[in-house]
Amino acid sequence: MSTDVLLLNLTRFGDLLQCQPLVQDLHDSGHKVGLVCLDNFAAALPLLRHVQTAWPLPGAKLMAALDRDWRTAVAQLLGLTRRIRREDAPRHVVNLTPTLPARLLSKLLAPTPDAVLGFGLDSEGFGVNRGIWSSFLSGATLHRLNAPFNLVDMFRMVGAPLYAPDIAGRPGRFRLQSPPDAARAHAEALLARPENLPPGTQPKGFVALQLGASAARRQWPVAHFAALGERLWREAGLCPVLLGAPSERALAQEYAAHNARSRTPLVSAVGRTDIPQLAALLRHMRLLVTNDTGTMHLAAGLGLPCLAFFLATAQPWDTGPYLPGCCCLEPAMDCHPCSFRQVCPREHACLTQISPASAGDLVLARLNAGNWQAGLSPELSRQARVWLTETDARGFAAVRSLSGHDAQDRSLWLGQQRLFWRHILDDLGDNANDQSAARANGSLEQRQDEKMRQPLNAPPPCSPDFCGQVAPVLAQAARLLDMLAEQGRLTGKSARAGQLFLLNCERLQTLLNACPPLASLACFWRELQQQRGDRMDELLCFVRLLAGHLEQWAAHMAASSRKPPQAGTRLA
Repeated sequence: MSTDVLLLNLTRFGDLLQCQPLVQDLHDSGHKVGLVCLDNFAAALPLLRHVQTAWPLPGAKLMAALDRDWRTAVAQLLGLTRRIRREDAPRHVVNLTPTLPARLLSKLLAPTPDAVLGFGLDSEGFGVNRGIWSSFLSGATLHRLNAPFNLVDMFRMVGAPLYAPDIAGRPGRFRLQSPPDAARAHAEALLARPENLPPGTQPKGFVALQLGASAARRQWPVAHFAALGERLWREAGLCPVLLGAPSERALAQEYAAHNARSRTPLVSAVGRTDIPQLAALLRHMRLLVTNDTGTMHLAAGLGLPCLAFFLATAQPWDTGPYLPGCCCLEPAMDCHPCSFRQVCPREHACLTQISPASAGDLVLARLNAGNWQAGLSPELSRQARVWLTETDARGFAAVRSLSGHDAQDRSLWLGQQRLFWRHILDDLGDNANDQSAARANGSLEQRQDEKMRQPLNAPPPCSPDFCGQVAPVLAQAARLLDMLAEQGRLTGKSARAGQLFLLNCERLQTLLNACPPLASLACFWRELQQQRGDRMDELLCFVRLLAGHLEQWAAHMAASSRKPPQAGTRLA
């Protein structure tokens, strides 16, 4: 069956599941959707809805062929791409993976270069991000203080140019297929024989514990999981079910060693399930307690609430479960979340910051009272930032603080970015899809002025000290953009104007690079000028719009700073 939209997602298991709402939106807009994914996650394909055709990519085999003879590997890849183009004949390719191999594959699969949305290559083989949201996504996820949107919504917005008008503004729908009968039978067989179950007793239910994570520094301690599992059995009669891949069997053995004294009943499914069988197990659970993992996203797609730990580099704003009503815990530490490239100077103290007693209070409150709030305590608020997942007024996934940490600068800054980036990206995205508006300078400026005069329902600003550092940078950036707009009009008429335009482009980049809270804006500006430098009318349209938004943002922050912003102030 041919498709007209082909998705490329060559990343992890959880990321593959998180493109389901994008598939749903495309389907609801009348598209037939195909999918290219890595073959080691092909077992998840039966769980995805509305995927007409699927093409597992043998990544490991291609790499092995490259080691033997690169010509053989290239021939295999080209043979696969020709087959996909012949059988699917996609009119559009949406590439969600920014790696160079994925960009190359998108170019091979698309009928024309302009048919690629997301991450592609230009005619000379350089990376290009097609679409305003792709330009934002490429930089935001690298800077954890500047990633205010859930990855699912960023995926959805990359594909939004293909939606029907009424689809893009509604909440995403993340609903996976029920696992097949054979997988359900396997799950029931595993649950039928808990270890250490006292004679004559039966569990009152099951709670799943996902012990592992993508890295050891993102794992809540196994000893804490064991203490939590023992309490859930003792106080609620709930049997812990251990989840994990075959590579995580050592974690299950460690759990069993901690469990040896209490001999709490348990079911160890670690290394004993494939992806559909794991989904079938989750369908029997009352709750999932997990690190930030693919299992968490699988549970979200099945409608199972979870308590999730976000440690080290992980944070719930961008990688939290796409399901309202889940509880996310971050260590209440100034250094969290840490940089991907940072070596921890505190010996990973965040791993033990949240106690099993506090986690147990939350789980039991959710199971007994139906809400997490009943498990809050002053001690928990000292240990953790507690977030509840929900959906905001504009249909995007959001998190709301239950522990009073929404007044911290980090939380307020992420909240501000959610508002202003939506205004910026929606505005620039509308104009990118309307080239006539990009050339009608007079009507465009009038419409922009009207927008900027409208009051913003902005979140509270950050602390005066924070605002006093960031607001001047935003104000100076807005002034530089105004200068670029004027100089850009003269670039074809004056060599001097062209030189000044390039110089001020670089000045703006240097200004934004020096301000860590504006790292996403720095990346975004680099994308705009590099990828639209040969389309001056379009670039100048974006420059004028961005200047207006930054001026409004600076004014909002300056109102809370201790003194008016001074041009030229920068963060150290």
